[in-house]
Amino acid sequence: MPNVWLQEKELANYIKEISSGNESALRQFYEENGRWMLALILSIVQTRESGEEVLQDVMMSIVAYGSRRPISNAKGWLFKVIINASKKKAKEEHLMQTEVLAENEALSYEDEALERMENSVDQIEALQCLDSLEQQCVIMHVFGQFRLPQVAEILGMPYNRIRNKYTYAVSKLRKFYGERRESV
Repeated sequence: MPNVWLQEKELANYIKEISSGNESALRQFYEENGRWMLALILSIVQTRESGEEVLQDVMMSIVAYGSRRPISNAKGWLFKVIINASKKKAKEEHLMQTEVLAENEALSYEDEALERMENSVDQIEALQCLDSLEQQCVIMHVFGQFRLPQVAEILGMPYNRIRNKYTYAVSKLRKFYGERRESV
């Protein structure tokens, strides 16, 4: 079973060891945490291939982090790296799909692909109306299927703050989608 609940010090130590070139620590970290990280990534990107590319980018970010400065919130940093890399890949997928669809308009699955793409774009735009902490709460709770107390633990923040941020984020998203429906 993956160890999603790494202790803050343990995760910071992994990052330090990996960024200093310890291949054994890199392998062990990947074996223990790769599955849940990939699951979170796949909730944002569309294909397993893209998910694996993002996971590789995340692992490279850990390797490249170096000992530039200590991380005060390693869990928050790791989730931010995962989320940002996933969102970047989702945008790339969207652009690539747009180009493919423009070239292959006669394909029978065009309408389905376009709808999927529009939904992805809507999700990205909706998330952009949230601040960084709200994005993390929504992505971890909705896409990563973590309970809010688990989100609070991972981010190292009080549960009440996370619950309030999530509640406020949901109201912002409802407003965002409500305005989208009214304009259609």
